[in-house]
Amino acid sequence: MIRFHLLLGTVAASIATVVAVVLIANPEPTPADPFEGLHLSAQDEILNSPVVSYQSDTFGYKLKFPGNWTLDDTRTEFDGDILSDPSERVVITISETKDPALLTPEGMDGMAKSIEESLRVDPAFKLTSFERLVWKNRPTIFTDGVRKIGGKRFHTREYNIFRPKHNGILNISVTTQENSETLYDSALQDILHSLDVCPKGRA
Repeated sequence: MIRFHLLLGTVAASIATVVAVVLIANPEPTPADPFEGLHLSAQDEILNSPVVSYQSDTFGYKLKFPGNWTLDDTRTEFDGDILSDPSERVVITISETKDPALLTPEGMDGMAKSIEESLRVDPAFKLTSFERLVWKNRPTIFTDGVRKIGGKRFHTREYNIFRPKHNGILNISVTTQENSETLYDSALQDILHSLDVCPKGRA
């Protein structure tokens, strides 16, 4: 089984770019069955697993996720939190960029331009959607695309959420092994729906 961690680099204030770094450990040949016996049992495990609530005082967010998933907030591999399913076919990274200058109209414009340009010139990444929208009631830069790694394809969605009272941006990256998307779609939707980007009344 291929196990992977998606480590999303922070937005560097000096160049305002987002860098995606992917670490693949213990690569093995692709099995004939991409779910390797998971099938509906994985959905059953998610449905039957107790829901865990988690709140980060460091990054100022909270969410709920299936109890058989793992949330690593030790920040030993990555300067952020890493949430993954047991097989690590789905990895969600959550981090924060502290820079009040990025919260101005000019800063938002510059960041959006930098993110779009950096992704479009990345030869391993195909950008399928780039939007500036309102998500969770806050200005957000959203990107959607496919990254090729070692012959495999990974669907990556990123949300960069502007939070003025936090003096920065909450960065959410969701990466799914392409042949596992249907299997984990419901769990992902529930996690994203539960995400509170400013708990305790903070804006």
